[in-house]
Amino acid sequence: MNRLRYVQVSIGDLWRSSALIQGTMALTGFFTICYLCIVGRPVPEILAALVGSIIGYYFGTKTTQKE
Repeated sequence: MNRLRYVQVSIGDLWRSSALIQGTMALTGFFTICYLCIVGRPVPEILAALVGSIIGYYFGTKTTQKE
């Protein structure tokens, strides 16, 4: 039961810090680009720019939070 409470608190903390949302958006965009490349369709420039910005922001906030 203690372990379950710990998991609930950690998921709540992730949700409040929006790390869960950022990670989901970064992975979704990354896999979308990978899918488009695999099926041979062109990746729109706006999608590549958007995903690059999301991934850059996601990893940028991770390095500044550790300091």
